[in-house]
Amino acid sequence: MRALRGRRRRDPVRLLRAALLFGFAGLIAKLFITGEMVKYMAPALDPLTALTGAVVAAMGVMEVAAGSRHAHDDGRRVDAIEQILTYMLVVVPLGLGLLVTPRALGAGALGGESVASLLLGYAPGSAPSPGAGPPAPFKPIGDTADLLTYLQQAGVSGVGQRVRATGIALRGEGLRGREFALLRYSIAHCVADARPLALLVIGSGDPVAVDQWVEVDGVLGVREREGNGLVSIVAERVRPIAEPQNPYLSASF
Repeated sequence: MRALRGRRRRDPVRLLRAALLFGFAGLIAKLFITGEMVKYMAPALDPLTALTGAVVAAMGVMEVAAGSRHAHDDGRRVDAIEQILTYMLVVVPLGLGLLVTPRALGAGALGGESVASLLLGYAPGSAPSPGAGPPAPFKPIGDTADLLTYLQQAGVSGVGQRVRATGIALRGEGLRGREFALLRYSIAHCVADARPLALLVIGSGDPVAVDQWVEVDGVLGVREREGNGLVSIVAERVRPIAEPQNPYLSASF
């Protein structure tokens, strides 16, 4: 009878696995509810990420059910220290995900890469016709993604178009006077494949604090630098803003 009672006890290992699985499902739900999933994954992957959360939760239910049945000792012994370290490798990132608010990639993610090398340039081609106005955009240029779409449409003939862009203000070697770079990252799937790009801004007024998000209103221009025509914005207004809810551009703009 005593042996039978021992075999009917709950399996603590399976219940611990269930708790971890529910924790990760809860983390996925938390990121969706707070709108922070975009800090990790591209919005196009939201359905797949939600499905992953549902599957992980279902696995947790299965572990609870299995852990509530007859537990048995199959004779194997697991080193306690090894088991603790294994679970810590799972618990630590889970805890950080639940407790820490994610931040968008900033200047530190460049890894020492020169800002000047990231400046966007016009494709080689003819200069805009003198006196000809820029082509009208398909929709108002209200942010960096709209500006990049317009540049794909108009190219260098868009010089003179009024635009608005947002990004992280940076300075670096190769920038002159009141020039600064407007940094953004584009992602295809997640932040692990993030790629930086920058727009040259010719500032006006007071110097801009570096490594902060700003909104720039101005006129699209071109600046010659080492034989290349760089996309530039002649700023009329620069103001600091909070980090946007979705700080990343789509890889397709």
